[in-house]
Amino acid sequence: MAKRNSTRRNGSRVPAVGYIRMSTDQQQDSPARQRKDIEALADRAGYKIVRWYEDHGLTGTESNNRKDFQRLLGDAKGGAFRAVLLSEQSRMSREDVFDAMIHWKQLRDAGVKIITCQRGELDFNNLGGVITAIVDQYGAREESVKLADRVISGKRLAISRGQKQGGPPFGYDREILDETGVVVRRVSPTEKFRRPIEWSSRLVISTDVRAVEAVRMMFEAVAKGSSCGSVARQLNRQGYRTMHGNRWNATSVRRTVTNPVYVGRIVAGQKRRRGKFRSLYDDGGVTCEDAHEPLVTPALFDRAQKQLQRNSEPCKAPTPGKYLLTGVVFLGDGRRLQGCTMSHSQRAVVRRYYSLPPREFEEHPEESDRPSFRAETIEQGVLSKLQAFMSDERTKRAIRKEITRRTRKVQTDVGRYESQLADLWAKIERGTENLALADPLDVPGISKLLATWRKQESELKEKLHQVQGEQAPTPEALEVIARLDELLECLSEADREKLAFAIRQTVKRIILRRERRGDGKHRITLWDGAIELRDDLGIDGTIPITDDDVPSPGRWRDAARFVREQDDVVFLGNVADHLGVRRPYASRLLAQAVLSGKINNLGHQKGWIAAE
Repeated sequence: MAKRNSTRRNGSRVPAVGYIRMSTDQQQDSPARQRKDIEALADRAGYKIVRWYEDHGLTGTESNNRKDFQRLLGDAKGGAFRAVLLSEQSRMSREDVFDAMIHWKQLRDAGVKIITCQRGELDFNNLGGVITAIVDQYGAREESVKLADRVISGKRLAISRGQKQGGPPFGYDREILDETGVVVRRVSPTEKFRRPIEWSSRLVISTDVRAVEAVRMMFEAVAKGSSCGSVARQLNRQGYRTMHGNRWNATSVRRTVTNPVYVGRIVAGQKRRRGKFRSLYDDGGVTCEDAHEPLVTPALFDRAQKQLQRNSEPCKAPTPGKYLLTGVVFLGDGRRLQGCTMSHSQRAVVRRYYSLPPREFEEHPEESDRPSFRAETIEQGVLSKLQAFMSDERTKRAIRKEITRRTRKVQTDVGRYESQLADLWAKIERGTENLALADPLDVPGISKLLATWRKQESELKEKLHQVQGEQAPTPEALEVIARLDELLECLSEADREKLAFAIRQTVKRIILRRERRGDGKHRITLWDGAIELRDDLGIDGTIPITDDDVPSPGRWRDAARFVREQDDVVFLGNVADHLGVRRPYASRLLAQAVLSGKINNLGHQKGWIAAE
């Protein structure tokens, strides 16, 4: 039992702290009741409560998750208090006996006593006290195990009756029924409501029409082959938000589409919950079919799951040279584009693109559309500009001259550093031998000299490594660039691999900038940029790129090209007949072409002409 009076000799009370814990499964152990009992214990035993530590809504079986308890253990080492007061031993921990012993030892080593209202001080200085503490701890642990069994049994019964645990998912509301089965309330997903234990609940389709539309749109889009990321961007463009008002992303879409609750099925216990004594998983889980009205049909749900499975299949290893510009293509703001493929569900076509990686859309959610290039278009445009630039004889001579100069310089520097290293290694070897035979009085001086030489050795090795890494583009790479016109006619996989290597040897980066003009159906996208060649080519290597070099898709370009090819004024009927489209559509294409600045409109019914 606790000592009746722990007052110090000078009359002051002994400093102590109180610890309070209330778990979700022990609501009757209210903090107010525990505090009252601890204060009474402190008065009886002569302690002064200098601080309170409280963990609310946390189980006693996982001490690492209780922040205040971990803080108590840390503060105990500082010596600010001499005892921990508890209403009962289980408030400190319901863990296994061996885990609890770790905490007991930490407090004992810090000189802190453990005192409870029920048992008094836990005395670890005699066998009886140790046995009593172990028995009480074992009992607290067993009580938690039995309570977990009762909770699991209750959950299984509720799910088998079609009652989903927790709040309603997105697109559903919760109807609350009293003990007679009469509906007394409808609760939305964002509304908090704790129903009486004798009442029940069921899921019903939400009154929020937009939420229901969003769920069905997700399933239909995924089932047709769209990725979760593209579905999220489509939802964001149309103004849909999650139940908490956030933007959709690939993870939230996948979580929704894989949830069987939307097909009227409640499933629980499919995953093991870490740190639990027992869960529904241990009993094989539980499933309730037709628990509520479904939002999607079983056929649509199954198609979506199969498509997600196909999308998650591991990709094949990339073919070398498949993307010629990998690693050198950037947007104007510095973000790098990478090669990817996109499938078009309406057509059985898979195309290559250069686009931003998926993580960029999480970091920049304002970009609901994907800035991307058709790989064939940008590769053809960049290679054509490179070939034209490199085919100039003066450029070739300047590059070869620079390569020769840099190669000779590298060879000279490498030879000089290797010679210096050889001399230094000979000195270090002789110094090591002398150190073994030297007089003890000379040892410190020789050791200092050896340390200096070893430092010089490290510096020389670093310089040698840097020089060997400053190799200019190889002549073979430049030969490949010089033969671009031949390679582009018949580009085999082997040629593509050589060409990709040659581009990396000559190109520092390719910068692409996007400009949007107009809005609505007249909106167009124009691109420009530059090819920056490596600094070690010996030339001023910046090649401008215009929109004509890397055009984005659009029929308006065909209209602009037709007008620019004519030597005279072109009228609406001429463009419509040439493109094989109706006049209203041809008029829209011409308006977009005028917006691009490639052609001019001479006025109402006066026709169009190429811009100067």
